[in-house]
Amino acid sequence: VCATHAAVTSEGLETLARQRKVEVVRGTGKFVSPHHLAVEEGGRSQVIAFRQCIIAAGSESARIPNLPDDPRVLDSTSALELDLPASLLVIGGGIIGLEMATVYDALGVKVSVVELLDQLMPGCDPDLLRPLERRIRKRYAAVRTGTRVSAVNATQSGLEVSLEAGGKTEVEAFGAVLVAVGRAPNGRLIGADNAGVRVSAQGFIGVDKQMRTNVPHIFAIGDIAGQPMLAHKATHEGKVAAEVAA
Repeated sequence: VCATHAAVTSEGLETLARQRKVEVVRGTGKFVSPHHLAVEEGGRSQVIAFRQCIIAAGSESARIPNLPDDPRVLDSTSALELDLPASLLVIGGGIIGLEMATVYDALGVKVSVVELLDQLMPGCDPDLLRPLERRIRKRYAAVRTGTRVSAVNATQSGLEVSLEAGGKTEVEAFGAVLVAVGRAPNGRLIGADNAGVRVSAQGFIGVDKQMRTNVPHIFAIGDIAGQPMLAHKATHEGKVAAEVAA
């Protein structure tokens, strides 16, 4: 079984792989046929042949347009590798955004949250959300719903953010901006067409209950196989795919 993944393998997983005599090949993998994968790393390329394959290429943070290419504009990955700013604007009031806001608030950062829709955590039962919203509105510098970020201007002193709501625009400055507007599956980054695997316009790969794609010997699990994008769901799907493949 050949697995492709965009993330860096952790030390714990490397140990498990060694114990099970799993060969780990590092690089960027793309399908070149239904039974071959090309892997490139550091200018070197190799082709790996397989009888069966499990695609576990995950997802990446979704982006919004018109943001500057600036190290102070963060996503949920780079937000974990940062010297703490004095103030932080979280764009996106969903689960990921509020998780990161909670962490930064606990570390003493002045946190503001902006959400495009009229409520935080869209889709959540409002009765369950209400106690959380009361708590964070007391703690955070600001929680804005029904508000759109129309522009971010990078200056030497900070990031100037244009916030639109109710037909009015306000500009506020922040030390950093965290973009947490969801995640996008990596289905269109792996050359799936070359293997005959169908990928949706959003980048998801459709699977059946055995985690098979439309190509019977190729499976897909995790974020790339559809919602919900949760780690324990991916683990269960991985077990299903491995047992079926075996």
